[in-house]
Amino acid sequence: MTEKSRRGPASWMREMRKALKKVIPRLPKGEYVVWGLFLGLCLWFLWSAVSGPQGAVKLLQLKGALRQLEEKNRVLLRENQRLEKEIYLLRTSPAYQERVAREEYGYSYTGERVYTFSGPDPTGNSGDSQEEDGPKSPAAP
Repeated sequence: MTEKSRRGPASWMREMRKALKKVIPRLPKGEYVVWGLFLGLCLWFLWSAVSGPQGAVKLLQLKGALRQLEEKNRVLLRENQRLEKEIYLLRTSPAYQERVAREEYGYSYTGERVYTFSGPDPTGNSGDSQEEDGPKSPAAP
């Protein structure tokens, strides 16, 4: 056992007080009030800086919202670029125009047969097969 544990906590605290009195000079009572007010004011400023309407907590919330908006902006920018490319292809490429007309609108050349499969499995295992035959206006000559 150490010597501190034999003496007990009360005697240890007395020794600490004696040591602190040697290091820290005794202040007059008026100065305690001034220092107390100063410390209270500092704590109040610190609390308002952290939790106030323009404090650190609000700053962290705004930074999180900014990150989300920047990510959304990047997604929309990529979508915009994809749509601009599609617009360019639709305006300039007859092959792309034909592909879109066939795939999205079901256009076909005269005499062509278009097979559409319905059902959950596109391989034909459980879907019904329909055959369309008839003239439709061609997308590109």
